[in-house]
Amino acid sequence: MNQSQEYTTLRHGPAIKIAGAGPAGLTAAICLAKAGIPVEVFEARQSVGERFIGDFQVIENASFAEDASDMLERIGLSQNFFFQPGHQAVFYDHHLRPQRVQSKRPFAYFILRGPGEDSLDSGLLAQALDLGVKVYYGKRIKKESVDIVATGPAVADGLAKEMTFETDLQDTVSVLFDMNVAPGGYSYLFVLKGRATLGCAITRDFGGIKHCFDLALARFQKISPFEIKAPKFAFSYMNFCLKDSAAVRNKLFIGEAGGFQDYLFGLGIRYAMKTGYAAAQSMIKDLSFDALWKEEIGEKQEVSLVNRFLYEHGGNRGLSSFVKRAGRRDLQAYLEKWHSQTYWKRLLLPWLKKSWKKESPCFHRIPNHWCREKPEAASQIPLGAVKTDADSNNNP
Repeated sequence: MNQSQEYTTLRHGPAIKIAGAGPAGLTAAICLAKAGIPVEVFEARQSVGERFIGDFQVIENASFAEDASDMLERIGLSQNFFFQPGHQAVFYDHHLRPQRVQSKRPFAYFILRGPGEDSLDSGLLAQALDLGVKVYYGKRIKKESVDIVATGPAVADGLAKEMTFETDLQDTVSVLFDMNVAPGGYSYLFVLKGRATLGCAITRDFGGIKHCFDLALARFQKISPFEIKAPKFAFSYMNFCLKDSAAVRNKLFIGEAGGFQDYLFGLGIRYAMKTGYAAAQSMIKDLSFDALWKEEIGEKQEVSLVNRFLYEHGGNRGLSSFVKRAGRRDLQAYLEKWHSQTYWKRLLLPWLKKSWKKESPCFHRIPNHWCREKPEAASQIPLGAVKTDADSNNNP
């Protein structure tokens, strides 16, 4: 049975079953339901967005020419959630030298994550329920029964510790680029209307995440001291791998369950929505899922791997240059060039994949894929082995 016949059978049979009620799974559910297809979503936790704490995240707006707001309209999603464009920010290098950056077109859109009001998770859930999608909480569907897998990251290729709190700081978007504070990553402080999210994202030395977070907090306090009220803590993860197919044994893997991620800054919400939409379209129109997601994001994901190499190997000296250059031109346009394919990036990619390839078994769900070898075993532990502050409501 070919893929077209396979999904014709599914469409005229029982409800499509989706494992996971994150942005990827709910996007797929909404698109399928709009086409008149019955959908059932199975969420392992007790509510959508439960592993988040009302933190600010971003839908990046530089890796694609299409604006994120236009993307939402194209794929049929309403903006019934907090969705604030970002035009200005302050970047800091490892010497804490500030560089103001700005853009005419938003370089990102800020959203809220979690089960609370105005969050992306709650907004997508409301859209799905209005269309008749059935959502079951606290349930795990058997692998042989699922049609779409949207269960989030299986392993941490990047890790962030975050804190949300109330503050009297003025609105700000501040990002600190310092490899000594965030190995392979960056630290950030977002303050919007008295609500703040402070985080530290890293791609190596995962065992030191708590120390890295404390360093980041101290750096931002040094820049501008602030009071912290009603703090909450949690971890978030980034999952990345390259593959030829994300359709495995009649199941479609979307979002981070399929390793779909921009590897440069670890921002994956746009990828989650795009692959959720692609999965729905493949079923609705009897098209190849692999062909659809490759057309949408295939080349961009490969470029992000090369960008990750450049970002890490430039060190703090390279990051200082990055910060300066970002301030000399329109930030969105500058970042868009980073995400563009070039001939030398095409030449570098095969060498990079060979030198970084992980040969030993890993925890990614997709067979026949490429993922990165890491120097420390801790970076390949499954997510279930890491206890988050969101689960315990205590700061370790």
